[in-house]
Amino acid sequence: MEKENFIIEIDGINKKAKALNIVTIDGKRYLIYSVDNNNDDNIDIYSSEIVIDTNGIEKLVDIETESVRQKILEIIEKMFE
Repeated sequence: MEKENFIIEIDGINKKAKALNIVTIDGKRYLIYSVDNNNDDNIDIYSSEIVIDTNGIEKLVDIETESVRQKILEIIEKMFE
């Protein structure tokens, strides 16, 4: 999934996204990705946990743990220093 372009649904709208980095925290993998917001020159940065569904397909799910969110935020800040 790393460095791939893909479509993701955010708030019911399909948007173009680009994988930027995959990180592992406490044995779980997380994708950091950019999303084109279509209304100006800025991009939004998101992160999601990568899980494998019962069919063996990678899926992105929300990160539920605040401590993991904080660790990923620190990684993102270092990526864009």
